[in-house]
Amino acid sequence: MKKLNKKASIVDLFFIAIVFAFFSVAVLVGVKIASEFQSKISTSDAFADSPEAISYTGNAINNYTYAVNSGFLFLTVFFVIATLTLAALVRIHPIFIPIFLIALTFLIFFCGIMSNIYTGVAEQSQMADTVSRFVIMHNIMIALPFIVGIVGIVLMVIMYKNYQIG
Repeated sequence: MKKLNKKASIVDLFFIAIVFAFFSVAVLVGVKIASEFQSKISTSDAFADSPEAISYTGNAINNYTYAVNSGFLFLTVFFVIATLTLAALVRIHPIFIPIFLIALTFLIFFCGIMSNIYTGVAEQSQMADTVSRFVIMHNIMIALPFIVGIVGIVLMVIMYKNYQIG
């Protein structure tokens, strides 16, 4: 029976970058749609005698914004700690360090592309108000290549330090 080896590697950083990029773009678009919905409710005559609808949608958007912004920082720290912890379980021969460095260079380039995708959406004039609500998420996504590069180097040190001859 084949033993499943579920431990951290550089591939995990690829998945984390993809998840962060698509999640952050989806959050921006979702909050933009919700904000437009809330502004339509506040200007609609159908809800003129129902101020609760206006305040409820505004409160929901504000609570969601705060939760996602704080949660994005939490997820970033959690994924980094989980990846580094699982990397301590891997035992790889140091001869593979050049291959890891090539893969890490490609990963940093890939994270730059993911960061540029996010930046392309975030810099649209219609998104200015929405992006200003997500300061933490915006800063993490702008610095994604740098963060992944640092985590990748630490990951390399952790993965290759465990190898013992004999």
